[in-house]
Amino acid sequence: MIIVFEKKSNKLVGVAAQVFDNGRWREPTIAELYPGADPLKFGFIHVEDSIRYALDPDAWQFKLDQNGTPIGAERKPSLPRIRLTTNAKDTDGDNLPELVADGKSKAIITAEVRDEQDRIVKRDFLVNLKTTGGALSARRVEAKAGKAEVELTSSLETITATVSASGTGLKDAVPLTFEFMPSELK
Repeated sequence: MIIVFEKKSNKLVGVAAQVFDNGRWREPTIAELYPGADPLKFGFIHVEDSIRYALDPDAWQFKLDQNGTPIGAERKPSLPRIRLTTNAKDTDGDNLPELVADGKSKAIITAEVRDEQDRIVKRDFLVNLKTTGGALSARRVEAKAGKAEVELTSSLETITATVSASGTGLKDAVPLTFEFMPSELK
């Protein structure tokens, strides 16, 4: 399999599997793939034939030598992800933390930026938060050294409220859903 790129920009042009020609498998030429194009403007790398490049092409990037010339393909690094946790407790076993629906009860929500090995990323990030109910103490926080906290204040309504978080260059958090419960049930 060959991956064709534009030499000037290292931009991906295309991917081609081997062709069966006169009883033999071989790599196609740039002239066969792009008739009439200037072959000096293109470069290519050989990689082992694999469906993985076609199934998720955005997961791959060129591996570059010290001069910035593509020499292979490698998986792109995973984006750090946001993980939300709370100090609010789940008292009825439904996996939803609860707050009294009194407009005053508060929970601390911690947003942590973690890498693919689940380690906190010790850099600063801007994290945007949204809720479908209650009120957040901040809608945008700076996660210093990968960690930030906000408060969620309950509403007077007995509802569920979902808090979500996102940030540039980060995978969105798995939303955190709370139950605002009547005070006599809490």
